[in-house]
Amino acid sequence: MAQTKIPSVKTASVNPDAGSNRMFMFAIIGILVLGLAGVAFVATQRDAVDFDGEQTGAVELDGNILLPMSGSGVSADPSSDAAIGQPMPTLAGTGFDDEEIIIEDDGRAKVIYFLAHWCPHCQAEVPRIVDLIESGGQPDGLDIYGVSTSVDASRGGAYPPAAWFDREGFDVPVVRDNAANDAFNFFGGGGFPYAVYVNADNNIVARSSGELDPSTIQNIWEITAGQIDAEVGSE
Repeated sequence: MAQTKIPSVKTASVNPDAGSNRMFMFAIIGILVLGLAGVAFVATQRDAVDFDGEQTGAVELDGNILLPMSGSGVSADPSSDAAIGQPMPTLAGTGFDDEEIIIEDDGRAKVIYFLAHWCPHCQAEVPRIVDLIESGGQPDGLDIYGVSTSVDASRGGAYPPAAWFDREGFDVPVVRDNAANDAFNFFGGGGFPYAVYVNADNNIVARSSGELDPSTIQNIWEITAGQIDAEVGSE
């Protein structure tokens, strides 16, 4: 980043008020320094997340395509949901800062939230997820990811999604799905918000479709992380 030079202040002559003039000069320089620092900080923040940049991005998917989830609520029964017990596909893409994000078998439990900016249920659930994380509800060993999908500026809502996630403090890795929503479809997306819960062995233990209350979210997180041994019933 190019450095901006602070203009020097010159005095033509020395007079009896030179001391006061020097203090005034130092005050002006201080104001200029603070102002330039503020501009640099704002510029740095805007470079980190370009709210006006591309809201979709290329994705790479590997593994078996998951069958679409039918219905709403929580699904954890392999007899009614063929995805339960299956290995999680690998998803590689980029975030809103263009940095690469890979969601893969890394020996850690994880939950992946597929979110649409125009969905009122997503807009209601994201703050709940943020509150749980900030209050210490995220279990040790559980990673949380987001996928911004089904982007459509004409549908308004919380568009653009980059600004929406930033505004809500959704400070987790978020992958930009492509314009064809390939990541969402590959993972068997149903209604929104859609989530896939994966244990440390990279096997899917549950899926959910639709808005969930905080206690249910917390419960599924703990089951996924292996902190409690319980079954999540379908709703």
